Amino acid sequence: MNIYLIESASRVLMEKEINKVIGDSENKIIYNAEESSIEDILSEASYVSMFEEMKYLIVKNANFFGSSKLKEDDEQKLISYLQEPYPLCTVIFTTYENVDQRKKITKSLKEKYYYKSIIPPKGLELYNEVVNLLVEKKYLAEKEVINYITNACLSNYDLICNEIEKLDLYYEKPTKIKLETIKNIISKTMTDNNFKFLDAVIEKDLKKAINLLEELMTLKVEPLTLINLMAREYRNMLEIKNMITKKCTSKEMKETLHLQDWQLEKARKNAMNYHEDDLKDYLIKLEKLDYQIKSGQIDKVVGIKLFLIDLYEF
Repeated sequence: MNIYLIESASRVLMEKEINKVIGDSENKIIYNAEESSIEDILSEASYVSMFEEMKYLIVKNANFFGSSKLKEDDEQKLISYLQEPYPLCTVIFTTYENVDQRKKITKSLKEKYYYKSIIPPKGLELYNEVVNLLVEKKYLAEKEVINYITNACLSNYDLICNEIEKLDLYYEKPTKIKLETIKNIISKTMTDNNFKFLDAVIEKDLKKAINLLEELMTLKVEPLTLINLMAREYRNMLEIKNMITKKCTSKEMKETLHLQDWQLEKARKNAMNYHEDDLKDYLIKLEKLDYQIKSGQIDKVVGIKLFLIDLYEF
């Protein structure tokens, strides 16, 4: 099997899957499907090496398996290649988008080759994953430490991995991590400002939201983290409205959404100020913005500012 399609919203998990395929090989070439033509990609994939060793071709942002479309001629060329690929070239297509299972090109690949959708862990699964990441590095941590890391990183798997990597600068191994120390490592200022920004967005205070956005950029906060934070809050509010309609109890809401009492109360209060259709619209816009940023169509900060302006004019 020498054709792969990997779909994930997590860069870290995607890279891990790619490394499983490539192993120790250094004979790899990377193409960006947003910048290179199908003709160039297939030309590289079909190139016959005189050394007769396996070559790995990684095609990033292969969004033609998702929302974007190939020209009919290009699609047919790719399908033809899939029917008879060059045996000494392993092609790995990757996309941050959801793969469209209905597409002819997707069906052609899945018929004979490897397709995997990797969903980043959430809730209890994410908690256990944080424990495993720490154990791999020979660190021990109490429950409150693990919860702090998860909450401070907005339950974002990639951000959690990045922060755990920092521990090597502070600790010798093996050792037990203290809550006071981890609070200094994961900037409290960054965390506090993240939630102040979110509050300003939910309260529709445009001036405050823009000012906080500028501060967060000086603190080197990843803009995609803010998009994930806004999307998570809108999604929770939408779920809460639906669960209220279904007459779910507060306990059921907390267990389903993995929220603490104060978080549920705050989200429930915010949800009452929004219409269900508006929340759905915001989530669609954030998903589109996430795709535009990851595919290089728009600058991260500019994209968020435009979303905020559009949000407040809505």
